[in-house]
Amino acid sequence: MTETTQHNLVESSNKLDQWFETMIGSIKVDQLQLQTNTATAEKTRIYDNIIEGRHSEMFSDMRNISSQFFIEELVKEYLTELNKRKVATENLAFELSDAKVLVWAEIEDLDEKSEDGLILAEAKTNALFSRYGFHISSTIIEKGDNISSPPHYSSIQNK
Repeated sequence: MTETTQHNLVESSNKLDQWFETMIGSIKVDQLQLQTNTATAEKTRIYDNIIEGRHSEMFSDMRNISSQFFIEELVKEYLTELNKRKVATENLAFELSDAKVLVWAEIEDLDEKSEDGLILAEAKTNALFSRYGFHISSTIIEKGDNISSPPHYSSIQNK
């Protein structure tokens, strides 16, 4: 075995040991919180489901948590892309669901640069997140269309 290979094995083993120590420490903190009734209701429910073997509820919780994570990351990435491309919107609104984000974007009339930026931001974000089953779908309108965003969308920007 080469010295480099041996070094990589030791480093990998140390990383593994450290990860497990951190994980066990976190579980011990959770145990203390559960024993002293200081755990959040959500944490208590999750552990109750695991302990009682309620697999459907456990996996449903995991799906909800992962959906929240991916939707949040997807929106952050999309907004970062809009910022990079200097997209100017009059109104930007979102409708969030389990696996997709609907976007309502109103731009100035004939603002091709912003329209292109919205389309490219959507494409780039979808390219990153589609492998996890999450995507964005945009509706782009111009100010002159005089159409309000649907009432179930949440505006994040209004000029």
